[in-house]
Amino acid sequence: MAECNDLFLKFNNEIKLGSEKKKSLRKSRNAIGKDIQKYFDETLKVTKPKFWGQGSYMMNTIINPIEGEYDIDSGVYLMHLSDVEEEDWPATSTVHNWIKNAVKDRTSTPPQDKNTCIRVIYKDDYHVDLPIYIKNEDMEHPKLAHKSKGWIDSDPKELTKWFTDEVKEKSDQLKRIVRYFKAWKDFKANGDKFPSGMIFTILAANHYVKGYDDDSAFVAVAKEIYDTLDGNFSLERPVFPKEELLDTWSATAQTNFLSKLSSLITNGQKALEEEDTEEASKIWIKIFGDRFPRYTPPKEENRMDKGYALQTSEPPVLGNYGRSS
Repeated sequence: MAECNDLFLKFNNEIKLGSEKKKSLRKSRNAIGKDIQKYFDETLKVTKPKFWGQGSYMMNTIINPIEGEYDIDSGVYLMHLSDVEEEDWPATSTVHNWIKNAVKDRTSTPPQDKNTCIRVIYKDDYHVDLPIYIKNEDMEHPKLAHKSKGWIDSDPKELTKWFTDEVKEKSDQLKRIVRYFKAWKDFKANGDKFPSGMIFTILAANHYVKGYDDDSAFVAVAKEIYDTLDGNFSLERPVFPKEELLDTWSATAQTNFLSKLSSLITNGQKALEEEDTEEASKIWIKIFGDRFPRYTPPKEENRMDKGYALQTSEPPVLGNYGRSS
């Protein structure tokens, strides 16, 4: 059986956020924070907000996009309202305007006022989303300023902590698998509905299969996700607020995504069963695109028969996930 684990590790290094890009994103995020703090201090003359990174940047599962923008999130916590009763909080449109005004001169592109955040756009490269929160001293969890729905339950710190704990329990391989799913989506979506990065993160953690190399583990997790969603297309956020995350998917969108996931599993199994590593790498390239490395055999290669670990190419009966690590 072909050995593709090293190719997956190279692919991971290709798609993961590099240290220099991470430093650049952090620098921009910090500059935005200083703009906001200055505005609250000098214009509003109130206590400066605090900030908390969230999403894939903090979970270290962010990937380099094939095209388009990097997306990072920095939560803005309004400290000057932490001792104010919720009934006396300002309207969500008001706090959105505060943040929008604070960052309006940060880039040449005007900031966007979205329902859940203010977005600062760095042209043709990345954007920083700024969701806004208040946490009253008597409240266990903060609330998010949603422009159309008002103040709603939300606690992104809880999800970040949950995923960090999952990685500690299961291994850093879980983060790589999340990146592989995001890279697959990036290559295959083409405008079709796919799960968000957050949903892929939760699904991968919920269905992680331990003890395999990255190629086998990726197919194994995909199969476990397929089996679960094919039986019941539902997913609950694992922490507060425990909301249903897939309830807006139409029957058509569900069917289309499951079909794509089934094809991924079938082709992934073929790659795992392929004896020739070069041929296996060609299958993975069809799954992930040209960013996945093509295997070039050395002039002399000693091949070993690793045996077959998968007995079928039909997703519903996959029970053995291939080579263990």
